[in-house]
Amino acid sequence: MERTRLHILTRPDDELAAPLIVAQEESGEGTVRRFDLTVPDPDYAALVEAIFQADSIAVW
Repeated sequence: MERTRLHILTRPDDELAAPLIVAQEESGEGTVRRFDLTVPDPDYAALVEAIFQADSIAVW
């Protein structure tokens, strides 16, 4: 079964998170999703759904 990792971004252009997320995406090990809370009017309902679908969550 493929793992799903969710990264919730709370700061624009986070220099710590970006390389880690890219490395996970390039590894090909599961699905990596990003949810950007820095955009105007984020879709919180979609965020809740993504949280319940994820196997692991990181908040940056």
